[in-house]
Amino acid sequence: MAAIMLAMPSSARVLPDLYEVSEAVPSRGATDRADAAVRGLGRVFIRVTGDQKITSDVKLAPVLAQAQKYVQSYRYDSDNNQLYLNLTFDPKAVNELVHQLQLPLWPNNRPGTLVWMAVDTLEHGRDTLGQDDYPELFGLLDGLAMERGLPLDFPVMDLNDQRNMPLGSLWAQDESAAQQAGVRYRPDATLMGRLLQTSAQRWQANWLLIHGGRSYAFDAEGSSLEEVALRGVNEAANRLAERYAVRAGDSGVASAVLVEIAGIRSFADYSAATRYLQGLAQVSSADVLAVNGDRLTLSLTTSIQLETLRDVLSLNRNLQLAAEDGLVDLTGYRAPLGSAQNPLRYSWH
Repeated sequence: MAAIMLAMPSSARVLPDLYEVSEAVPSRGATDRADAAVRGLGRVFIRVTGDQKITSDVKLAPVLAQAQKYVQSYRYDSDNNQLYLNLTFDPKAVNELVHQLQLPLWPNNRPGTLVWMAVDTLEHGRDTLGQDDYPELFGLLDGLAMERGLPLDFPVMDLNDQRNMPLGSLWAQDESAAQQAGVRYRPDATLMGRLLQTSAQRWQANWLLIHGGRSYAFDAEGSSLEEVALRGVNEAANRLAERYAVRAGDSGVASAVLVEIAGIRSFADYSAATRYLQGLAQVSSADVLAVNGDRLTLSLTTSIQLETLRDVLSLNRNLQLAAEDGLVDLTGYRAPLGSAQNPLRYSWH
């Protein structure tokens, strides 16, 4: 999977290769293959759960000890005299383990995240961080995106980007500028970072993650530009995983939320919309209640909060939130959002 896709929309993507890893091995021997399977399965659990520290969970130790049991296929490759073992783990088996061990599950429909970065060095001062000037750093970020299962995109920084996101706005982490500059990329989330060299061997960074109408600020410190950049992306992945992960044993009470989708003009539209909603890990059931003309009404059973459900639904670019018109007031008060009188309204594109 290529995490860096220039000048392409950074909308949510279904990631099919969360269960595939490549491990460097010294030989084709059975012992080296078993050791690689343990390491590889640990990486898969980090991707699938969204928990960066999951491999230290004592509940996972017996599973990792039997990692080869969950290998679906493997093959060897070599590059620059280094032998690699490519492993594919059984997605169904891994997901069942996540459920049995009551670990969080981060569904594979994940928010495309657009990353803007500015740097201030002792030697050259302040500038926008671009791929042409820092190819090794962006290569590391690409690798980290694959490890965490977070689709990252970077602006091309052409004249349009430079006009819409001037250096001053980027350094100030101007959210309105980020919104305007991101129109061409259509990101689900935006990550803005300013990375400052404070001494010959020390760096600090301030990060701002913008997603779902909310902002999350966090800092990072380290001994290199690469370290504080990687820490920023790691923390962004942590925050997004916390937002979307489904946790076994959550105390939330399951409730029905009504969703009305306009623009269903064919059986293909109907199939695509219902298949998407019924396949959401955050939704235990999606029942069709009515089809009237081009309008489809469904009842979604979920235990997650309504705002989280709206974030999940927004990850599908075919679902566009409809304007809040025609809402029904009951005895002077607006009916609860997602109720029969006031369903979540979307249009299908």
